Amino acid sequence: MILRIGRALLSLAAGFWLFSLSPAIAADHRDSPQVDNDVSTDITDIYTFRDPANPAMLVVAVNTHPFSVPQEATTYHYNPEALYRIRFHTNTTGVPTSQIDVVFTPFTVNSSGQGSQRFTAYLPHGIVVQGPVTLPTVNPTPPTPLVTNGPQGIMIYAGPREDPFVFDLLGFDRFVAGQTPNFTGANAFAGFNVNSIVIEVPLSLVVGSAQQFGVWAVTYDVLNGAPSQLQQVDRMGNPVINTALIPAALKDAFNSGIPQNDGANFGPTILKTLSNFNTPGVNVAILAAVALPDTLKFNVSQPDGFPNGRRLQDRPVDLELQLITGNPAVTDGTAALQTAKVYLSTFPYLGPPCQAAAPGTTPPGDCATLAGDSSTNAMMSNFAWPDVADMARPPSSAQ
Repeated sequence: MILRIGRALLSLAAGFWLFSLSPAIAADHRDSPQVDNDVSTDITDIYTFRDPANPAMLVVAVNTHPFSVPQEATTYHYNPEALYRIRFHTNTTGVPTSQIDVVFTPFTVNSSGQGSQRFTAYLPHGIVVQGPVTLPTVNPTPPTPLVTNGPQGIMIYAGPREDPFVFDLLGFDRFVAGQTPNFTGANAFAGFNVNSIVIEVPLSLVVGSAQQFGVWAVTYDVLNGAPSQLQQVDRMGNPVINTALIPAALKDAFNSGIPQNDGANFGPTILKTLSNFNTPGVNVAILAAVALPDTLKFNVSQPDGFPNGRRLQDRPVDLELQLITGNPAVTDGTAALQTAKVYLSTFPYLGPPCQAAAPGTTPPGDCATLAGDSSTNAMMSNFAWPDVADMARPPSSAQ
């Protein structure tokens, strides 16, 4: 199993994606002190895959606002003083070659009590698309997604969706601490929403004729209202290097970094963490071919699915845990929950947001988790990831 995975990863990397060293383990929900200050610029995940009905179109989904509680849905809005950016590179270095920028107007409420917020997306070749944000509600029925269409088949959605990430966080904490039993098969993200920016564009618009490219997401604070004055807050490519492999003292620095410098700035630190995990050398090499620079790699000639991009239903955690440990049996036990998760076959692809339930009713699916439990919701909405890199077992410990 491990050798088969390794061959698949290396086939993607051969001749092009050969970088320094780094794997990833989970997602980026509240992964550093800096992003804890403003959940609206905290990138939880980035996904990229081709439209199942039209492989000439690329879908990129960027999620923010981790642990959004359905009972408090109307408080989660995009930051009008932030820039949300999706970057692409068609080279081996991680230097960006194109980008999509998205900004938002302030959330406002008119005299009738009706709220509104709008986005403007700036795409390559001078294309600008503007449209309404789908506002979150506390109604039992999810809001209808407002999809804005642009030229060349471009589609954009911005608004609440159910968090598509499935992962046993508690079990992972126990696993890295060397505790058994560890994984419980419980999804720590069940019942929570995120704010999503989903964009579908022609591949040729963002990467030209390139057959291999990388994608990552970045958020910035716009200082003094000047678009030229940007302070980087968070970034994400693979799921997720910072959470698992970067120690606490460097987490903000990693989020403020740029992919082209990852090997020089963070390679030695990541190698040390992998050593603490006793990762087999051959697997370190496999992971190295995928994870640095920290961008999602995509090869047009290969099928979609992590590590070739990342689909909503992919299981990167199990794959990477197996490589890190060298044990093909390792799993967090949530595969069945992932299979049961609601994903859409058409735009905007992510499932509808969890809603506050009507009295005496239970929300559908895993939206029922935490439903009506205000104390649990409050606890999880203030949750921060542990410093997993600092918790890794010493080299002398048995795996």
